[in-house]
Parts: sequence; structure tokens; C-alpha cells
Amino acid sequence: MKPTLLILAAGRGSRFGGAKQVFPMGPHGETIMEYSIYDALNHGFGQVVLVINKDVEEDTMNLVHKMAGVKEKISYAYQDLHTSMIPAEIQAKRLKPWGTAHAIMSAETLINGSFAMINADDFYGAAAYRTMADYLSTHQQDDQYSMVGYDLENTLSLNGTVSRGISIGDAAGKLSSITETHGIYAKEGKIYCQGKDGQEAEITEGYASMNFWGFQNNLFEEMNQQFQVFLQQTKDLSKDEFQIPTVIDQMIKKNMIQVDLLHSDAKWFGVTYKEDKDHAAASIQQSVKAGDYPSPLWG
Repeated sequence: MKPTLLILAAGRGSRFGGAKQVFPMGPHGETIMEYSIYDALNHGFGQVVLVINKDVEEDTMNLVHKMAGVKEKISYAYQDLHTSMIPAEIQAKRLKPWGTAHAIMSAETLINGSFAMINADDFYGAAAYRTMADYLSTHQQDDQYSMVGYDLENTLSLNGTVSRGISIGDAAGKLSSITETHGIYAKEGKIYCQGKDGQEAEITEGYASMNFWGFQNNLFEEMNQQFQVFLQQTKDLSKDEFQIPTVIDQMIKKNMIQVDLLHSDAKWFGVTYKEDKDHAAASIQQSVKAGDYPSPLWG
């Protein structure tokens, strides 16, 4: 059975100024998410699950409706409706979505077997999907997880600093740590970030985690357990988020899993800032001209 691709498409894009996952980028108005679906289904994935919310439901349905020959392979989970585990008085005070791990939890009934996860508004490159699909097709034990790691210089924005999960691997190619790092930028051929003391610090090792993960189905049981702990122990239930790197970190520490680092030297791009959209659109146009994608994308 081919693995499933789970796409996190419920974000509201506060810095961008709108829902990035439905913003047109391609020559015929295609979104980044459409290119991700195209790449995934053409490079080893069998099904796609979109995690959305009611705010973007109509726009998302309209996108999928035009995907001739593909829409039958797409299903939907609603993050904003997945509240059965959350006390009503807590949910009433919630200001934002509950985080990436909670988004994955909302799709539990739609996924059987191995699956991967991406962000809807990030362009990962066709090779990354092929690498991940090949891995998931040949590694299906409960402890065999994976993550695509990008060269940090290939993930920066031209329009401001970024935050990245800096991922370090061991000698065997297993993920040993992820450190959420803020204020990252390039200067004079080197990459810097905002250090703990507020001073700039050079980053000299590690790959960037862009939220392209490979999972086994046992993740759901573990997430349900960790979410209960999160609800009991987090400091601010109005805004704190239940994030997938935290879940994975706990699973590694409990010796439940090992995470294989799958390196990609592709140029990642996304739309962290509204000003990024021109660069993203130009990059897609270049790929179309190079023959990487048909235009229009859906016949």
C-alpha cells in the first residue's frame, strides 16, 4: 500500500495577511499546495488528506474540484472541529488553532499505515516526495520515522529573518536533536541567528526542518496521550500550541522511535512574508518553463 500524504492546510496566515494555502502562484492560478499534491501523487504517494478549518473550506473545495483525475484521492479533516478531548470551558477561551500535532490528530480516522506530513504553503521539490515515499514504502516498523532536512541556506527569506528547527544528526544519520532557532539570516556568505544573549551567533552545523516528516500509524496513540498531558501542564491554554517536534522529541527520549534524516539539497521556498509571494511565483514559473510541470497543472 502506498503511503498517504497529510497536508496541514488550516493555517490563517496572520503575517502573510490571509490564507496562504489558497493564494494563486502558478501561471493559471495554481497554489503551492496544488504543486505539492501533483508531486506527491506522481512520486509514490497514493492518497492525500487535507487538514483544513471551516474558514478555508469553500476555497479549498473549489481548488480540489478542478483537479481532474485526482480529487477522488483527496479527503478532508477539520482541525477546528476536533475538540472532543478538550473541556468546553477551555475551548471557549482558545484564541488560535492548537498546533501541528493537534492538526495531525484530527486526521486519525482517515489514515491507515505509514504517512508523511507537510505544510500547505511550502514548496519542497519533487525529489523530496520521491525520497520520502521510497523510505515509507520500505520502512514500516513502528520505530522507523523520518524527516527531510534541507540545507539552511536554501530555506531563507529575502524579506526578513526566519525561524527554523535546526536539526542535528548522529554518525548513523539519525536525528539527535532539533533546536527551534529564531532570527535567522544570511550575511557575507555566512548564516547567523539571534543568540540567547540577544547578540548575533553564527550557525555552523545542522539541517533545517521544514516540517516534512515521515510517520508510522502508532503516532496517533502517542499523540493522544501527550495531548492529555499538554492540557494539564501547559502554562497558557489560550495560546500555547501542541507541536509535532515536541511529540517526536518525547518519543525519541522514551526510546520509542529513531528518526532517519533524509537530506535534500533542493531549494525550498514558501511565503513567510507577503513580500515572498513574488519570489515564490517566479520560482514556480521557472519550473514550469523548464518542463517540470504541465501548464495548466490539471489538464
